[in-house]
Amino acid sequence: MKTRTLKLITQYDAGRDEYTVFRHNLTPEEADQAVPDLSARLFSPFVVDQRGRHLAEDAVSCEACRRDVERTAHVQPKPISKRRKP
Repeated sequence: MKTRTLKLITQYDAGRDEYTVFRHNLTPEEADQAVPDLSARLFSPFVVDQRGRHLAEDAVSCEACRRDVERTAHVQPKPISKRRKP
C-alpha cells in the first residue's frame, strides 16, 4: 500500500530568520490550489513535504510541522518558528 503524500505551506522571512506555518495535511492538489490563494496575501509561501499525517488540528501550533520545515530548510543556522497570532 502506497503512503499518501502530504504537504504543508510555510513562509520564510530571511531578514528575521523566521518561518510561519499556515496550513498542513494537504494533498498535493490542495497545496497547489492553496499557494495562489495565499500568494495574494503573503510574500513567497512555499510547500514542504510532510513525513506523515500531523495529529495537531492547528498547523500554527503543530510541532511536527516545525520539525518538517527545519528538516528541509537549506539555511544555516536553522530558522526559528514564528507562531501567528490567532
